[in-house]
Amino acid sequence: MRLAIIHKEKCKPLACGGVCKNVCPVNKKGEVECVKIGDKAEIDEPLCVGCGICQKRCPFEAIEIVNLPAVKEENLVYRYGENGFALYGLPIPKEGSVLGLLGRNGIGKSTAIEILAGKKKINLGQEFANEKEQEIAVREYFQGNELLRYFDNMKGKKISYKPQNLSSLSVDVSVFSLLEKRGKKHDIEILTKKLGAEHILHNKLNKLSGGELQKVAIIAATLGEADIYFFDEPLAYLDITERLKVSDFIREIAKNKTVIVVEHDLLILDYLTDYLNVFYGQQGCFGLVSGVKATKHGINSYLSGFLKEENLRIRDKEINFNFTKNKQTAGQIIAQWPEFELDFKQFKLEVSAGDVRENHVIGILGKNGTGKTSFVKSLAGLEEVQVNGKSRKLNLDLKISYKPQYIHNNEEGLVLDIIRKEKINKKTASMFNLEVLSQKKISELSGGELQRFSIARCLAKEADIYLIDEPSAYLDVEERIACAKAIKEIMSEKQKTAFVVDHDLLLISYLADSVIVFSGESGKYGNSSEIMEFEQGISMLLKELDITLRKDKESGRPKINDRGSVLDREQKREGKFAIF
Repeated sequence: MRLAIIHKEKCKPLACGGVCKNVCPVNKKGEVECVKIGDKAEIDEPLCVGCGICQKRCPFEAIEIVNLPAVKEENLVYRYGENGFALYGLPIPKEGSVLGLLGRNGIGKSTAIEILAGKKKINLGQEFANEKEQEIAVREYFQGNELLRYFDNMKGKKISYKPQNLSSLSVDVSVFSLLEKRGKKHDIEILTKKLGAEHILHNKLNKLSGGELQKVAIIAATLGEADIYFFDEPLAYLDITERLKVSDFIREIAKNKTVIVVEHDLLILDYLTDYLNVFYGQQGCFGLVSGVKATKHGINSYLSGFLKEENLRIRDKEINFNFTKNKQTAGQIIAQWPEFELDFKQFKLEVSAGDVRENHVIGILGKNGTGKTSFVKSLAGLEEVQVNGKSRKLNLDLKISYKPQYIHNNEEGLVLDIIRKEKINKKTASMFNLEVLSQKKISELSGGELQRFSIARCLAKEADIYLIDEPSAYLDVEERIACAKAIKEIMSEKQKTAFVVDHDLLLISYLADSVIVFSGESGKYGNSSEIMEFEQGISMLLKELDITLRKDKESGRPKINDRGSVLDREQKREGKFAIF
């Protein structure tokens, strides 16, 4: 089987003169047209011989010819029109449990959720004359399949859906005004208290932070009694404390309901879900869905790159977590910062003194609103601080490269222009897969693409210290690991130092040599620990959260112990909240 994918946002026939049409060997014969040019290029898949010449010659990388030897055409569930993305298979939700969907961005997870939630109608990759014809075809397709019973039962059930993109919520309306349209005042008060959102009830939605907006979206989705709940990336923007709180909240809902979750934080996905389906394929082209797996086995299969039950390899290399770490005292000291304070009237931060050492990555952990971003901004000399009662900006007398927490795509020009202008070398560009973005306008980059591009720009600059705030935002599992690996490698090669703020403990575990833990009360005060050895710092954070962590024996990945389990009780009794 063969797919001919045209990325319509990249296709520019007027600029290239329709080169794909001119080089196609089928077209050259003059009998039939395989490639046609209208507003965009179109490829007739049954006529395509799979030579790939049009793909190679397209100057905008808009065409992908994909051969699928292990996929049958009759397994196609949904397609975004001719030459569009194709999804093969669907997950099967289970009542009374949390089903996780694991896989890369652009591989069909959100599409599957929208189908299961009834927001998209299954089209089997065809055009139907009417809805009745489509319904008959779909019923025949799923005959004898458990999914047919799910879709039949869904008709009489209430469905709740928390979308991935929250931008539509950021409007000039108060939180309470939005929520009272979804449920009763009493229920709103109970849920906001559970998720720690009481203080924002009368704030305007367009004035909320990303984490606050995420909580509002979760509360809105759970107000009113639903039978099936869908949560698409519910943990984005939340700190580790909030991620655990939201996970416990979702697990509570799932006791008598059906819950499906898409999430990229593997540590929390493991903690939150009972089962999962692995999505694999080729980003932006096609996606396939594995059979349902127990969560631990599913995650380990995904990391190994081999799905045993399907007898299928989905990745050339396995992802492992057998990392080495530099000692806190290793490396030459190149700078120091003193004890200092920041006072923003409503918020006060106290920071302990510390050293900057060569070839070192320092992970910065803690709750939202306790000063982590203010700390890295202070190191960058962007904030005035108080040192011994005097106001001044810190000057470490070092070159600093800074990737902020919130990034914007309001620059003009192509990605390629910046790659050339800022001299991003081929190795760094390859680490962050910038080649596929080179012909895109910066203003058109998605959240994940913009994140990769921004981290690459930060690391490509000549600096002594690299300050990187929340690099995992919008990135999928594999992109997060690739990002962590790139940061670690570049610091080692250049003998430089990186400070990385993030809430993904798995990412921090992969790249950090040591950590600084921020504690306090969100939005009121914060204080930092001194730089601590990795396990010591992680243990300090986990003790506050009352959870324990250990390495999974099979994959080496960090894994949260079940609360109250034998391992959890043993580690707490021994005071070892993290064992790596």
